[in-house]
Amino acid sequence: MSRVIFASHGGLSKGMKDSVTMIVGDLAKNVETYSLLPGENPEDYYQELYKQANESNEQILVLCDIKGGSVHTALSKLAVLDNVVVFSGMNMGLALDIVLKHAHLSEEELQEVIENARDGITMMKELNKVENEDF
Repeated sequence: MSRVIFASHGGLSKGMKDSVTMIVGDLAKNVETYSLLPGENPEDYYQELYKQANESNEQILVLCDIKGGSVHTALSKLAVLDNVVVFSGMNMGLALDIVLKHAHLSEEELQEVIENARDGITMMKELNKVENEDF
């Protein structure tokens, strides 16, 4: 089993957990959230989490909201530990995939999770209109 943490600026991480819970129910009950609020420093959370992770063999998967943001920048330093994987670009597809797997993930499985999240990002600009075709 992996420890899963959703980390974001503001309440996005809590909202993500609420949305994931709506779909998968109790499978998300152990997901932790970290919300950076005004006046807080993500380095404080990094220090706390580093100590916990360094004393554990449990795989820790941290899903951060935005690449290069202060949350991601601080928490990405945890990746020096063999048991921590830090993701950026948290979205519903990524969060669901991680929670549904709820096991220690291999390098191959981690890459698959990233590919699945990327595949879930699309853009539709204009729908092709079908004019009264007979089938």
